[in-house]
Amino acid sequence: MNENQSRPIKFALWLAETKFGKYIFANSARVRIVILIFVAFTHSLYWLTSWWSPWPYILFMALGVWFGQGIFKPWATIVSQAMQPEWDSAMLKITVPFIVFNYIAVFACLYMFGAVVDGNGNSINSMWQHFYFSAVTLTTLGYGNLTPSGIFSEVIATIEAVIGFMGFAVLAGIVASIVLKRVEINDKA
Repeated sequence: MNENQSRPIKFALWLAETKFGKYIFANSARVRIVILIFVAFTHSLYWLTSWWSPWPYILFMALGVWFGQGIFKPWATIVSQAMQPEWDSAMLKITVPFIVFNYIAVFACLYMFGAVVDGNGNSINSMWQHFYFSAVTLTTLGYGNLTPSGIFSEVIATIEAVIGFMGFAVLAGIVASIVLKRVEINDKA
């Protein structure tokens, strides 16, 4: 194994060499199913823990950032893999919603530490309302039925809106780059 590889890639390579890994990774449909199960498990942690406290999900995601070597590593991995001629685009369809849902859930947990109010000035308390507000902010829809209240929530909303705007621009660039690269490869063939 190359020492420059990230821990998740080293683990995946080790797992692929085991008997279990050879069974799972022998079929790309099985790989997609395993990834979907992992995605569902990870995101379900938000719904299972945030009603009680936002801390478990935040800590779980912080560990993911630590072991995954940064918040931009998933995007870098998608870009580097997408540039391969034989890359399966189904992985993009699985990982992008996963990344977006997790960003929404992390910011929803952060809003639980601040204050978000409805149109009547009542503070929201449910995890769904925080998730909804986070989704509306990340996508920069800004319906206005829920608004941040207080400097902490306003700063978090500003950061999330900037990340959402830039994230969708980067995603559009990635998709365009993949298409152009594949057209270029097909023209040379």
